[in-house]
Amino acid sequence: MNARTSAALAWGGVLLAGALWGGGALVAQFLIDGGIAPQSLSLARFALGLPLLWWLHWRAPAIPGTGWADLGGRERLQMLATGAAMALNVSCWFAGIVHLGAALPTVISICCAPVIVALVSVLRGYERLGPKLVAGLMLALAGVLLLVMPAGGWGPLAPGHAAGVAWSLGSAFCYAMVVLGNARMPARVPAVTASAWGMTAAAVCMLAVAVPAGITWPAGGAQWLGVGYTGVVTTSVAYLAFAWGARRLSPTAAVVGTLIEPLVAALLAAALFSQAMTPRQWAGALLLAGAMLLLVRRSKPVQSD
Repeated sequence: MNARTSAALAWGGVLLAGALWGGGALVAQFLIDGGIAPQSLSLARFALGLPLLWWLHWRAPAIPGTGWADLGGRERLQMLATGAAMALNVSCWFAGIVHLGAALPTVISICCAPVIVALVSVLRGYERLGPKLVAGLMLALAGVLLLVMPAGGWGPLAPGHAAGVAWSLGSAFCYAMVVLGNARMPARVPAVTASAWGMTAAAVCMLAVAVPAGITWPAGGAQWLGVGYTGVVTTSVAYLAFAWGARRLSPTAAVVGTLIEPLVAALLAAALFSQAMTPRQWAGALLLAGAMLLLVRRSKPVQSD
């Protein structure tokens, strides 16, 4: 496979993941509005996504030296820590929403994560700081802000806003660690293996969060179908696509690719619920597209250590 084809497929993986997460946001909103606690929904997503990942892992041709017993301590820790960061990202985001409502924590999380990824990548030598990287990052952040900004503005901050901002920044940091963990995953560890172990760690972490708060269960066939969809499609399939693509792109390109999530959510809301996109949102979509075009043109396939 030549370099251009590899980069195109990698971008396809992260864009597919972002698109599935964007569609999954509407399903998650439907389930939460129906009475399922956010922590219970997150636990269900990870737990229901596990069987498919482990089935794919066991069905894949065995690669000598990639079994759990064959992996080094650093490789095991990276897979488990990446999964734990995925669960902590969701938990911190929910904690931020408790203090600030949904809008501001979401913006802090998805806009700060690319900045953290870019800074860590440059400091660690994973990629070089150049004009295209800076321009692409700035365009992406501006586009996302325009896409998700409420029509009436953010409004006054609720009491406890400092704690809410802190939790939201924690969510951004954990999401950045998920991106970097996948981008730097050792090449000899198959993406499906890393995803299966990582999601297992995420499910265990969410179990520890959800049980003390009390687990709420779906009521009725529509809710069960929605929970199953979020677990299989928007979690296991999307995460596997992201894990495969992220290790073949620079970390910043991977995280910017997933910023398509709010755009897909807005487009689906317009198509399904007649929530037409505003001119400001269309301008944000154009900025986001420009950012991705810049990063695509500078992308080179990246092989993990």
